[in-house]
Formats: sequence, C-alpha cells, structure tokens
Amino acid sequence: MKNFIYLIGTQDDFESLDDLQHAYFNGNPDRNMSVYPVSIDENCKVGGYDTLQEIATMIARGEAMTNDWCLDGTLSILLEV
Repeated sequence: MKNFIYLIGTQDDFESLDDLQHAYFNGNPDRNMSVYPVSIDENCKVGGYDTLQEIATMIARGEAMTNDWCLDGTLSILLEV
C-alpha cells in the first residue's frame, strides 16, 4: 500500500509550494488550505495513468473539487508519506 497526502491552498495565502508544505508540517491552521489523504494498493492500474502518483493526484483532485476547490488560483502538491 502506498500512502499520499495531497495539499491544496490558495495563492492568496501561500507564496510557493514550499510555503504550503511548511504550513502543513508546522500545523498552521490559520491559512486557507485542505489536506486529502489517499492510499492506493501498489498493484492498482488505471487506464491512461502510468504511475501511482498520477492516480493518487487524480483521486485527491476529485476530492478537492467536490469540496469546492478549483485549480485556478491555488497551489497543490502530492506528497508520499
């Protein structure tokens, strides 16, 4: 099993991906961000995607979009944990 964390935050609150990661790892709840954990079996295959990271990113983005996030005006990153 591979475990990932997808972070997404507004560009108004974060200057860079490093800033977004720093806020997550330091538990800064005052900024507009969300965290989406994704776990995928290492044997998972999805047509059109070559890696587990690609699959995890699409799952996490789907979760973020259902919670009213959009890609415009945001920064996001997938981290393997």
